[in-house]
Formats: sequence, C-alpha cells, structure tokens
Amino acid sequence: MANPEDNQWQSSLSAIDLSAIESLKKLKVEQDVLDERLKAMEDLKGDVANAVYLRVREDYRKRQTSLDEQSRPLKQAARDQYALLRALLERFEADHEAVKLDQQELELRHKLGEFDDKEFAKRIKAIESEVKDKAEARTRALELKARFLEAFHAESELEGETTPVPKGKVDSAATQQFSALTPADLAVAEARTSEVPKVIGGNEPPNRTQIMPVLDIPDPMPAAAGAATQIFRPARLIPQNPEAGKQTYPLTLKPITLGAAAGCDVRIGGPGVDAKHAQISATMSGFTIVDMNTKHGTRVNAEKVRERTLRHDDVIQVGAARYVFREG
Repeated sequence: MANPEDNQWQSSLSAIDLSAIESLKKLKVEQDVLDERLKAMEDLKGDVANAVYLRVREDYRKRQTSLDEQSRPLKQAARDQYALLRALLERFEADHEAVKLDQQELELRHKLGEFDDKEFAKRIKAIESEVKDKAEARTRALELKARFLEAFHAESELEGETTPVPKGKVDSAATQQFSALTPADLAVAEARTSEVPKVIGGNEPPNRTQIMPVLDIPDPMPAAAGAATQIFRPARLIPQNPEAGKQTYPLTLKPITLGAAAGCDVRIGGPGVDAKHAQISATMSGFTIVDMNTKHGTRVNAEKVRERTLRHDDVIQVGAARYVFREG
C-alpha cells in the first residue's frame, strides 16, 4: 500500500508547472545564437561596408528585443513556480535532516542499552524506510530545480521578483496541490525569492536573500555612534520530531518566543513547557537563546542552558520538542 505522505509529496511536485520552462529553453537557444553572431560581427566588421555592418547589427538587435518580450511573461511564470518548488525543496530538506537525526538518536539509545537488538531492528527498519522516502522527495525536487536552471543563464536571474502569494490565500486547486506546505513555508518561499537583508535605517529596496550561499551583510544596529557593526546571517528553526510539529521558523532581527502561550511565535504543547519558555534574539555575536527561568529548563545539544549563543546545527529542546538551528 502506498504511503499517504509519499503520495502527497509526489502530487505536490507533479503540480509544479513546467510549461513556461520548455518554452523558455527554446527561446534561450535563439538568444544564445544571436549573442554569438553579434560577438562574431565585431571581428568581421572591417571586412564589410559600415552600412552593411550597421544594418545587420540592427536586425539582430531587433530580434533580441522581440525574444526578450516573448521571454518576459514566461520568465515571470517560471519564477512563480520556482518559488513554490523552493518551498517544497526546503521542506523536504528539513524533513530529511530531521529523520536522519532521529536515526542517529535511535542508534545512540540502542548503544546505551535502552532496548534490545530485536526492538532496535524493528524501530530502525521503520526509520530507514522514512529516510529513503525523504531522500527520494529531496532528489526529485533537486531534479526539477535543475530543469528550471536550464532555461536561465544564471540562478540569480531565476531568483528575480515573483508574483506575491496572497497572505493566507491560495486558490483551491493550489491549496490541494501544495497541502504539504504550511502558510509559513509559503511565506518563507516568497521572502527568499524577493528579499535581501538591508541596512537598518537605509532606503535600499528589498531584494532576495536566503536559500543560497550565506550572505554576510553588515547591518549597523540601531545603537549609539561608534558601536560595532553586526554581521547578520539569516537562520531558521527546523522541527526535528513530531512534538515540534512540521513548521520551519525563519529567524530575523525580531526576537521570537517559544512556549505554550497562544501569543508565542513558536507555540509548543506538552509537559515541561512554560507559557513563555524561551526567547531567541539576534545579538552582536549571533542568535542567542535565553531560558525564561523555567522549572524544567531549556536544552541545547542535551545541555541545560540559561543563555547560549547558537551555532549551526545546534539542537534546541523545549519540553519534548526538538528543533535544529540552521544558519543560511
């Protein structure tokens, strides 16, 4: 019997519309030919009358303009579909990372003698099957990404402006097609295809940032003159187990709270979680987590902490919920 979750991600990826990509690839071939001819003309310029050179060059440039006009709406459609694909890919990568950590945890617990070989074999078989499913979803998404890149000269061109997804609303067909995504996932996808961190207090228009190599962009903090410059690296919290849910939380300059209260940015249920349990803030040294003097405490890499500057791949635990802190 097919796994419902497996069917879900396959349906989500199948819903990505590649029609614009196929048309763009054909136009790209024509554009590349014209570019090569225009370059070659410069070497042959001295062999013909100037009037002939100008006439042919003008003809080629008019063709380029025509191709650009044909490409423009197709590129916009491709970028919009690519934004959805990137959200799916990030989700698949997060799920794959989370289940790999679950596998390592199970192996560690077995070595520590929590359960016998028979029970370990039973549990590891289920996790290995899940690892395989998550890896397959991630691989398929990467294959689709490669097809998108074939239609553009550079990934930065593909990651240009996208048509914003209306907040809290996607048409009913898309809602079904992308049921694997939470609203926050879609918001992250939109942000990562349309925003770059800007200097605090500056007037620079927002551009794109995340899901590419980490950008170290100095952002002056709103502090007194002569204060140090902050290096801001975008980051996120990735759920590691069922208690943490399925939503990935982007971390920005705005502090976020974790706890059981309805007003918390990351709401966590279950025993051992205070109403306002912990807070993560951007500081001069990076993102820092602070425990709010709770009874059961907050753990980072299994160690109970009062305050800790987070590092890439740190595992945060609040109650039974675990999250992976990931930079970039």
